[in-house]
Amino acid sequence: MPGMTRLATRADVLATLAIVLLVIGVVAGRAALRRLSARPSPEACAALLDRYVELVLRAAVPEPAASDVAERQAMARKAAGERGFVRCEADLTQAEVSCALKAGSADDLERCLP
Repeated sequence: MPGMTRLATRADVLATLAIVLLVIGVVAGRAALRRLSARPSPEACAALLDRYVELVLRAAVPEPAASDVAERQAMARKAAGERGFVRCEADLTQAEVSCALKAGSADDLERCLP
């Protein structure tokens, strides 16, 4: 009859439940793997900060003087403070930092990070 809807069968409900559980499992699994992944060293995070500063400067000035790059990197390290780039060590994985260090532009570097 038109206007009548079919009630969900047990198989429909089980299939829907299976799909929902699969999606939750994938999301939770990725988060768990991320938490268990190796973390970058303070030195790797410092290198990441230096690389990012260099790439951002190169985006603005295609061939910056080495002294300008060094000056901006020193400013960024000072801004990061005595404890360094703490968020990097806590939130990023070694694989993400490795990807970012290989980046050819600031945009590429940012794509490596969550």
